[in-house]
Amino acid sequence: MKFILLLFLVLFAGSAHAQSTDANTLKITITNIKKVKGSLELGIFNNPKLFLEKNKAFKNISEKINKDTMTIILSGLKKGDYAIALYQDLNSDHTCNMNFLGIPTEPYGFSRNFKPVLSKPTFNDCKISLNENKSITIKLVD
Repeated sequence: MKFILLLFLVLFAGSAHAQSTDANTLKITITNIKKVKGSLELGIFNNPKLFLEKNKAFKNISEKINKDTMTIILSGLKKGDYAIALYQDLNSDHTCNMNFLGIPTEPYGFSRNFKPVLSKPTFNDCKISLNENKSITIKLVD
């Protein structure tokens, strides 16, 4: 009887632990920062319909650049699909500056290191599935 009670307690404790770990951590390493100045501006999206829409990111992060490779850790993320867009704000105007063709003039990047050719990327182009703690690297394009 004691064995059954002990087994029940061990199983119950294990299932309680499994339920409390629904939140995941995403470690984002940004490389190819050629000028150590300004800030990294990240938009984390979890809704395909709102991807790249101004002020529609699930989470926004601004991080002052202090070295040529930066790491940002996001904690408490639920399991699901996310897409990340970022740019290096060299002139601190909180805008991704573009030329007359709509091409960024400041370094930028997307999750999955997607490089758009003739149009903006879609959520699916940049989608990462978060089912457990994950580390990704995004290389800035300039």
